[in-house]
Amino acid sequence: MRKKFISNLLVAFLSQGVSLAMSLLMSLLLPKLLGVNQYSYSQLFVFYIGYVGFFHFGVNDGIYLRLGGKDFNTLDKRKLGTEYKLFILFELLIGLLVSAIGVAVSDDPSRKIIFIVAGVYLILNNLTLYLGYIFQAVNETKWFSISVMIDRIFVIVFITLLLLFKQDSYLPFIITYTVSKAIALLYCTYKGRSIVFSKLSNIRHAISDMWADASVGIKLTISNIVAMLVLGVGRMIIDKIWGIESFGKVSLSFSLTNFFLVFIQQVSMVMFPALRKIEGEKQKDIFVTLRSGINMIAPVILVLYIPMQYLLGLWLPQYQESLYYLAFLLPICIFDGKMQMLFTTYFKVLRKEKLLMYINMSCLAISAILCSISGFVVHNMTAVVASMVIAVISRSIISDVILAKEFGTRLGKEFIFELLLIVVYISIVSILSSWTAFALVALAYLIYLVVNRKEVMALIDNIRHGRLMKS
Repeated sequence: MRKKFISNLLVAFLSQGVSLAMSLLMSLLLPKLLGVNQYSYSQLFVFYIGYVGFFHFGVNDGIYLRLGGKDFNTLDKRKLGTEYKLFILFELLIGLLVSAIGVAVSDDPSRKIIFIVAGVYLILNNLTLYLGYIFQAVNETKWFSISVMIDRIFVIVFITLLLLFKQDSYLPFIITYTVSKAIALLYCTYKGRSIVFSKLSNIRHAISDMWADASVGIKLTISNIVAMLVLGVGRMIIDKIWGIESFGKVSLSFSLTNFFLVFIQQVSMVMFPALRKIEGEKQKDIFVTLRSGINMIAPVILVLYIPMQYLLGLWLPQYQESLYYLAFLLPICIFDGKMQMLFTTYFKVLRKEKLLMYINMSCLAISAILCSISGFVVHNMTAVVASMVIAVISRSIISDVILAKEFGTRLGKEFIFELLLIVVYISIVSILSSWTAFALVALAYLIYLVVNRKEVMALIDNIRHGRLMKS
């Protein structure tokens, strides 16, 4: 199993390497060539399509949970194929409905177009994920990772062509996003052809299966969407109060933080089916080791802020405001990284998706209250950004405490020192913006490692002897 885990992980990393290249293209070249207004509309589209996963209403997540740990060859292809065909009809209806409502409620012609294209993207994305979640659940994550690569490579090639021809409108770029998803769907259809083109089985049973999957998966779907809204609600408030261009500038900061989260997302994808096959005590050992590893390694991102600020400032001088907000958003990489890679994965493995949903809903409430006060009362965009970060940190801490109790472990002193490091980092970069700040943050991180030297040595020993995911 360890060999397959490593193979899947390598392909997942390669996939995310391609995704990283696309993110660099979208975050560094697109804002420079499109201009603030058109770039902001492209980011509004990206923001909207981030939520289209809600509109499978738990079906995909239910399948993911139900099939987790099984073998692809043992699946009942006819039953899954019949359910998929019903799901196609359902998504076509939902996509048309979302587009129609979006057009009806919007006065801005550009937003109307974005809603129409987003409706098409919704259909393609959720059909791709139906098959992709099956691949992930049965430990064929390599197939899903390749579909992601195909999607991203298409985007890279065509956006590069659009940039070479100096397109200055957001529209060709969002169409490219949508067509690329259609190509990814074709690949998933080919790999899952034994499901997609299977003969119809009993329709009534398929409807029952679809309802059962939705009933189980809706908790995880709501949890995922609510988790996104922890950050999304603040961005909506920024768009509402300060307008599309301020939204675009903050969105660039979020895009830059995502550079450091894309790999973590793929590790999480590979870990789920692997952990489902591991016994409880080994799950605990992996949890403790990974938690310690993230605590030690992730804060290095804080040290990189000043070099990033300097280089990006030279490349995108019109986005200095984005780089200012990036300083406050970088802690998200640490705490959201732990949430995605470790805590969310373990909640799913332990089948505690309802608890995960409640945690995310509680932190969404924190984010909504703090962001609303910061936006509508204090009227300070920095306070809105800080409110989102506080909500993300709160969610990570709550999850850490609950899972530590579940496995009978303690948080350890690195938990306190990690929060202290964040406070020191924010204090330094808020006062200084020079290479002095870089030196001081680097020194603070070095002290953090020295204080936690036992954990660092234990992590090195575990990596050296290959104890992770070994069974």
